[in-house]
Amino acid sequence: MHGALTVRRAAIAWMLVAAAIFSVPVRAQDASWPATTEQDLRKLLTGATITGEVKAQPPFNFTEFLGTDGKSRGKLIECCKPDKVLTNGMAYAGEWTLENDTLCLLYEGEEQKVCWRLQVKGDEFRMTDTETGYSGTGKIRPGNPDNL
Repeated sequence: MHGALTVRRAAIAWMLVAAAIFSVPVRAQDASWPATTEQDLRKLLTGATITGEVKAQPPFNFTEFLGTDGKSRGKLIECCKPDKVLTNGMAYAGEWTLENDTLCLLYEGEEQKVCWRLQVKGDEFRMTDTETGYSGTGKIRPGNPDNL
């Protein structure tokens, strides 16, 4: 009886360890996408618009202008309607900063920043939420072409 209980406990312990290992979001960076430094991000993002899709629950499309004054303005819409984000998207605003090579945003009415680790290749970017592990992709466009 004692041996069976020990085996059962060991099996449960291994299942819990396996569940913990396999439920952690993958945050490894792809070597084909170079790491982007804070200095590079500052040059690329200041006064630019980022547009893309986030694979969250539910997924959404967004376009967001990152002003030279540290203010951000954007619109988002439930995925997958990138062509409707400007006309039907929900407007939002906040502030943006760069911290430890990440883009951090604090939106109006929110108490906690959302920070994204970005990898940039040309005008394309990949991003990973440093807290949740959600990921997204998109493009960086100069200026404020969407008049946000």
